[in-house]
Order: sequence, then structure tokens, then C-alpha cells
Amino acid sequence: MKRRISLWALIGSSVASFWVLYVIATAPNPSLMHWSVLAITAPASLLGRTMPLAAKYYTFILLNGGFYALIGLATELLRKGSHLHDHPTHH
Repeated sequence: MKRRISLWALIGSSVASFWVLYVIATAPNPSLMHWSVLAITAPASLLGRTMPLAAKYYTFILLNGGFYALIGLATELLRKGSHLHDHPTHH
């Protein structure tokens, strides 16, 4: 279970890293359509709008990894709970 949650965090950090690179590459021409996709795939973007620019990227990547880890934890707990209900031990 720890490995799966770590994988969720890694995926979240990877998604955030992609968005950081995308924003840096297209900085002069932001598109509103991309910002809504950003908010869905990287929930940390909703929190980091007031941070200083230098700390913003690193914090954004770490926060997004944390969000994905929480999503992974919830998924694993639900998965574990449904697994217990699928195989009843009491007759």
C-alpha cells in the first residue's frame, strides 16, 4: 500500500513538473482553456496563486505530489474496504 501511495505522489509531482515546463515555455501567451485543465489535473495550482515566483514552482510540485498522495491514500482505503466486503469471513 505504501508503494502505491508513493506512486500516486510521484505521478502528482510529474504532472506538476509538466505544467511548470509548459508555463515556462508558453509564458508570454497564456491560454484560459489550459488553466481550467491545470486546475483539474493539478489542484495545487489553486493554492499557489499568491506565492513568490521563485518558491512557487518548487512548492507547486511538492503540493501537487501531496495532493495526489492523499488521493492515493483515499483510493487505497476504499479499495481495501471494498476488498473486505467482497470476501466475507462470516457465514
